[in-house]
Amino acid sequence: MKKVHLVALLIAGALIAYTIWTFQKTKTLFEGHDIKILIVYDARCSGNCSSILNAYQSVLQEEGVPFKIADAYQIMENQPEHVAKRIPALIFPDSIVQNLPAGFNPWLRKYLAVGGNLLIVYDAGVKSKRDRYLDNSTLSDILGFNTITFQTAGADAYTHGQIMFATNEARDFFQIPSGKTMPQRIQNKNGDHPTLSGYGYGRLTYPVSRIESIKNAASSPTIYAYGVTEKDTIPAIVLTDYAQGKVLYVNLPLGHLKANSDDLPLRSVLRTFLFSIVEIPHLMNVERGLGSIVINWHVDFELEHKTLPDMKKMGLLRKTIPASFHITAGEFCDKPGDGEGFDACGKGRPFFDLIRPYGSIGSHGGWAHNWFAKNIEDGVFKEKEMRHYIVKNNTCLEKLSGHPIIEYSAPNGVHPQPTLTAILEDLGFIAYYSTGDTGAAPNRAFFEGKMISRKVIAFPVIPFGKVASLYEMDVLDKRKESEVIAWFYDVLAYVANNRTVRLVYSHPYNIEHYPRAVKAFLDRIESLQQDKKISVSTMTDYASFLLRFLKTQYSFKQENGKLYVHLKNPEGLAGICIALPKKKYQKPALPDITIQEDNGFYYATVERNDKEKHFTLDAH
Repeated sequence: MKKVHLVALLIAGALIAYTIWTFQKTKTLFEGHDIKILIVYDARCSGNCSSILNAYQSVLQEEGVPFKIADAYQIMENQPEHVAKRIPALIFPDSIVQNLPAGFNPWLRKYLAVGGNLLIVYDAGVKSKRDRYLDNSTLSDILGFNTITFQTAGADAYTHGQIMFATNEARDFFQIPSGKTMPQRIQNKNGDHPTLSGYGYGRLTYPVSRIESIKNAASSPTIYAYGVTEKDTIPAIVLTDYAQGKVLYVNLPLGHLKANSDDLPLRSVLRTFLFSIVEIPHLMNVERGLGSIVINWHVDFELEHKTLPDMKKMGLLRKTIPASFHITAGEFCDKPGDGEGFDACGKGRPFFDLIRPYGSIGSHGGWAHNWFAKNIEDGVFKEKEMRHYIVKNNTCLEKLSGHPIIEYSAPNGVHPQPTLTAILEDLGFIAYYSTGDTGAAPNRAFFEGKMISRKVIAFPVIPFGKVASLYEMDVLDKRKESEVIAWFYDVLAYVANNRTVRLVYSHPYNIEHYPRAVKAFLDRIESLQQDKKISVSTMTDYASFLLRFLKTQYSFKQENGKLYVHLKNPEGLAGICIALPKKKYQKPALPDITIQEDNGFYYATVERNDKEKHFTLDAH
């Protein structure tokens, strides 16, 4: 009997402790006046939940967004009016909130009524507590449509489709580069519509859920994009006004895509929702709040002994536009003895010296371009050999440059993950060119659900449809020079308008295909630089900034009509910029802070390299 009483007491104690812990956690989450975004998750979720949650958290960290994660039951412990004052948006990710509390809808309606906002992704709210699919998703009455349709569509409830934007303006609003789309014409839709595409693949196919409208729904949604299947078109990105708030539904597994080397959809949606729709204060992940272009030249062949001097004569090497020159240093290219390599420490030495003043030097693989790539592809080179030849390449380049080599690009894009990046991290690299996440900003890339490295930044190439280099644009895609010039200009406008970073790449010997386009590109860069619309970065420049940026601690607290901003970084705050919504705050006038502005935000840049900064703004 005593044993039974002891067990009962232990159970009771555990329940009391859990209740206190839950209360304290809830209290900590919502106390104070910090402005934050909440990622909603199901604490009981298992399987790939951690990878999805990590994907969302990683992008929000890189985008300077203050956030917390919270279980749905934890959120309901608080009054929606109280939550909305400091939590302007809730995010319901794919996969990790399939089950939501039955009583959550009335709470969410009250939250929207006082100005809260929701981002609902793919399959949020589609299951019961018993993990069975519902006939109607928990969030269907808020969305105005049902996102789980097994009852009517059967096995076709989940399908695949190409993501087609309603208009070019819709694509631009969701911050998709024009080169990440290809035109598509479908029945019952007038004209060509931009459709998501990928480097080397063309138009891409994504998982989408069939959805059904609800009769007499109170909302009038705006559809920005559709999933085009073999049978029909399904709404894919839908924005709805609801009471005093906004509800954005995205019919794509955004977290799953990011966790598996497709960063752009999640990042673009989060930036659009949080910055353009909800308009939250945040840190800018670009120095001084300016977008930046990164130019990556791959130098790997004896032919460059002629083309590099030609670049100089044509005025295409400019100290005002520093580039990342990545060199394969060996004397052969396809096989030992062919003599077709760049030979940086031999016959190529004068040409190395020619380009050295015009940017940063990086390593392009391991010693011999095609030979290195093919041996990896054929499984001949394992970790040991890859490391050996990268070190050999570095040793030559470091001897010539006099400094460590910390940028890398893979020959022919052959970059086995996560092995090769682990080698790069161990050797002290901080940046690498990537054919994954194409069209996205530089980021801490994921592979098979895991972040590959916290220390080495991936620089995805930005494509022009299914091609990326000047050679491919001409030989594979038959693009006119006027089209290439227009694409270059679009990339620069995208970087400037969205205040972000993108990398373009080619080989110097490719310039002969479009010499006027390259000159026009560089001329436009100089013009935008002079107008302070963009900056130019090498891979080293931006990776160094982003790694420092990620060490910044920050908070935004709103109280008594004031916004209190706190910044702290052990490596200094110079160049760190804060975006402040113009609709919510008055124009700052602060010491040691430079202010820029556009239609939506004031951009406040810290000038001095202080390690800590406090300042106060007036709210409207």
